[in-house]
Amino acid sequence: MQRSFGTIRNLGFTMVASVVVLSAGSTRAFAQLYASDATSVKSGDLLDRDYWRAKWDSQRLDEAITEHQPEGAILIAVIGQTQLLDDLIKTYPNDQDFKGWKSHAEEIKAKISPDANRSDSFKPGSLWNEINYREAYVNYNYAKVAIGKSDWAAAHDGLNYADKNLSSLLDRVKKDDRVSAWPAGAAKWVTDTAAEVRKMESQVNAKLH
Repeated sequence: MQRSFGTIRNLGFTMVASVVVLSAGSTRAFAQLYASDATSVKSGDLLDRDYWRAKWDSQRLDEAITEHQPEGAILIAVIGQTQLLDDLIKTYPNDQDFKGWKSHAEEIKAKISPDANRSDSFKPGSLWNEINYREAYVNYNYAKVAIGKSDWAAAHDGLNYADKNLSSLLDRVKKDDRVSAWPAGAAKWVTDTAAEVRKMESQVNAKLH
């Protein structure tokens, strides 16, 4: 089921100039047939891209506060974050990670000034404004979980998208294109992960052929 990225969760983002490669969205089509599998989930990494998007949001929320990002930009992002978490909690009602992330997001939302300008954008360097980076993170971790489950087709799919997003980011790192303001270690993650993805692709391709 394709998850639209045209919803409110992206209104606060200023799209970067590079081409954004989005993956196939949610991988929770199994929810009806294997509903008991979903309800048994209590915590831990999932073979679900939206799990990784929710985890990314949770990490970026605390980062944005540390960076003193504009309250209005944080508010719009948090609204999208809680919408995604609401959907995930419907599918995984007993997952404590989602409930914890939502509780924290709502706590932060309650502290944001009601007069915050919702038209504010994140300051340069905010990873919450980097959709290519998010999708590289999402698909890399999705592929890692798939490999752990010996789901080689899912791993191949995840690595394919991760590679495309990382290629764009690597090009920016090499050109020092709007990356100097990224948090410490963010550029290194791109180069290290791109190298790891290539190794993972060799492992997965060997299993598929």
